[in-house]
Amino acid sequence: MTSGSLIGASANSGRAAALRDGCIVALALMAVSLAAVLSLPQASIGRAVPQAIIFPPWLPQQDAMARSLAAGHRVLRGGISPFIVIVAEAGAEAARPRGALLMLALAGLAGCLDSRVSMEPSL
Repeated sequence: MTSGSLIGASANSGRAAALRDGCIVALALMAVSLAAVLSLPQASIGRAVPQAIIFPPWLPQQDAMARSLAAGHRVLRGGISPFIVIVAEAGAEAARPRGALLMLALAGLAGCLDSRVSMEPSL
């Protein structure tokens, strides 16, 4: 009878160790993801740089552009994905569009978020 209880205790400790390891991996993944998002260049309202406005992925491009226009932004074009809108420098009257997840300064991110193709040859 003692061998049966040892097997049960060993199985429970194995499950607990697997659960602990899974939680550690999940926490590490969340921390790295949060650090990556926080390291992006945030665009503050009123700052004179072009911005990329990121909406939820399920929002159609027409709705994303309409929300950006309604918030007072001058829409330049769509981004590399349908839920990304590239807008001109924000004026004082521009506000954060309804439903926008992120507003990023386009400086340094143009190749990642912008779908525009440069006509100039690279050196």
